[in-house]
Amino acid sequence: MKILVLAPFGKCEPYGEENLMKVKRPDTEFSFECLFDVFPLPYNTYIYNTLKCINAAVERCIKAEKQGYDAVVLSCMLDPGLLEARAVVDIPVTATFESAAHLACMMAKRYSVVTTDAMTGSGIDMRLVDLYGVRQKLASIRWINITADQLYPEITPTEEVARRVVEVSKKCVEEDGAELIIPGCTIIGALCTKLFEKDSVKAIGVPVIDPQIVAFKQAEMMVDLCKLAGYPAVSRYGLWRKQPQEEFEEFRKWMKEHPSPEQYYQK
Repeated sequence: MKILVLAPFGKCEPYGEENLMKVKRPDTEFSFECLFDVFPLPYNTYIYNTLKCINAAVERCIKAEKQGYDAVVLSCMLDPGLLEARAVVDIPVTATFESAAHLACMMAKRYSVVTTDAMTGSGIDMRLVDLYGVRQKLASIRWINITADQLYPEITPTEEVARRVVEVSKKCVEEDGAELIIPGCTIIGALCTKLFEKDSVKAIGVPVIDPQIVAFKQAEMMVDLCKLAGYPAVSRYGLWRKQPQEEFEEFRKWMKEHPSPEQYYQK
């Protein structure tokens, strides 16, 4: 089994590859990439940035399928490109917020999301909670007041990130009734997995699930379901119905031969 793990922004999560190596199946190979060549910023928080990352992530998924990857994991809690990629490739595509939220609903009666800042927590995360139909079990969304671009260890010590995660998570448990914590950023999740070393219950009182690990293991499962049970990656009946292949190919050929919207309108 061969999986592409793609951080859909310009830098990979610290310790992410190391964390995944510890949980992957013996027969699973994976590549760990980001979008630095086409998107230089180490985060994608703002809506405009996310738009650019969606396009790049979908293009990488299309290429991954041609390269023989069995699945793609989109490793960002904004899940950029998830819906669009599923509409054009036949291999499974998983994403971190969707995977973590559905697992949380299986593991706990109520869960909380501990994210970066108020912009992400009160806006983007709430939109995804509604999109995935998991609002009923959401206890709260709180934030640690460190923006995503400041989470990297060379900027903010990992111990400080963890201290704030523990502090805020305990409020989610004690004041909001959460029974499980989802890090609202894959960088936070990767840092916590490295530092807690499976002992988050001792530190906080409830489990903290790493969305990157959850989406990765779901990708392995989806590949098995495709190969062993004959399940397709998605249903093509409704939302993810493919456009006519000839039209798709002609459209992509046209885009390759014409300037991007940026190039065209910035003349």
